[in-house]
Amino acid sequence: MKKSQQLNLTCGRCEKPVKQKDAFCRNCGGLFSNDIFCVNHKSIQAEGVCVICSKPFCKKCGTDVNKIFLCDNHSDLEITEGMVRVFGSTDNVQVQFVKTCLEQAGYHPFLYSRLFNPAADKIAITAVRNYGKHPIEEQKVLVPFSELLTATKELKKHKFKEV
Repeated sequence: MKKSQQLNLTCGRCEKPVKQKDAFCRNCGGLFSNDIFCVNHKSIQAEGVCVICSKPFCKKCGTDVNKIFLCDNHSDLEITEGMVRVFGSTDNVQVQFVKTCLEQAGYHPFLYSRLFNPAADKIAITAVRNYGKHPIEEQKVLVPFSELLTATKELKKHKFKEV
């Protein structure tokens, strides 16, 4: 089939575009087939595919977190706007350096912050309040789901702590 004749398919769970050959949605982890089984419980049908590690899991081993399927190992990761936090700091210089390191290695980092402009030079050093284990004022470096595992390894090369 020519590219112009291909069907425009969307995931039934998240309505994002998917490819005809995909067995699951890379955006939400929704399955397109009933014959996929959990990697931990081989006889139990998978509920979804973890968007981080791309492995199928049953209800016992994975769960939906804000309509995104994650395995138990990744269910506590911070997810924002379809991306996952790989690094965060209140130090603007450090955040910019991490972003640059990831870009030079071929990743697609995105800076995110709730309280301040990522391009600002001055940042509040102390957190007024915590959001989980991360200060709410921190600037976050996010990457697409599929890049988290290898981006974390890249940051270790530069001696940055992982998530």
